[in-house]
Amino acid sequence: GLNQGGTTAADWSCPVDSEAQSNQDCCLSYSKGRLPRWAIKGYTEQLSSEVCDISAIIFHTHSGLNACVNPKEAWVKKHLLWLSHKLKRMSM
Repeated sequence: GLNQGGTTAADWSCPVDSEAQSNQDCCLSYSKGRLPRWAIKGYTEQLSSEVCDISAIIFHTHSGLNACVNPKEAWVKKHLLWLSHKLKRMSM
């Protein structure tokens, strides 16, 4: 598709293979960009299994996009810590 003006969120989100519709949409690769904390409203953990090839963290953004990131990356770990504190506070 033609990209009119600037970068789109699709630049850092990764393809989710909807053809191979299994119980879950698997991340097939990691996004290159880092997501700012304020953009993230929650996350899902993907474990590598028969269904998915790689382990990943799927960040859910306020704009409704999902970004697959490498759980081993330091910035991802920091975001997860921050998110778990934030989500704990919200559920209290």
